Amino acid sequence: MSSSNNVIAYIGLGSNLGNRIANIRHALDEVRDCPGVSVTAVSSFCESEPVDFVDQPDFVNAVAELRADISARELLRTLLKIENKMGRDRPMRFGPRVIDLDILLYNSCIINESGLVVPHPRMHERSFVLLPLEEIAPHAEHPVLGVMISELADNLANAEGRHRPAQLQERSPVL
Repeated sequence: MSSSNNVIAYIGLGSNLGNRIANIRHALDEVRDCPGVSVTAVSSFCESEPVDFVDQPDFVNAVAELRADISARELLRTLLKIENKMGRDRPMRFGPRVIDLDILLYNSCIINESGLVVPHPRMHERSFVLLPLEEIAPHAEHPVLGVMISELADNLANAEGRHRPAQLQERSPVL
């Protein structure tokens, strides 16, 4: 890709070990330091209960909008390097983690490759992803489902009868 920052990507950030807010801020700083990537918006941080494996501490989650001139595969490599640098360990799937960084959307691309699936395959089922994403990108469209993020968030909230996750802070400054 060219160096014109022509891709808009959204990443999910989550942490449930240690100082969860500091972990997410540190990860955002690491992303900001990556060549070919700039952080253009960050949602509020919210607290949510774990899903899948529930016997673990609550998470703090956020979503960031990126402008990138690197491929989705390179962005994934970059996020995995940040996770490793921050001490992410994977003894079990869906287990506790110091940091979790996931590509949610990469432009309107649909990617289904070994180790890389975009859009994130479960994002439309998770309020801790959809609600922060809706905050910064309500009109973004899920490229597989063909539905705007705001509609997915409303549908999920209505189906679950859930309230928004507890907001821990006002929106983060981008820079």
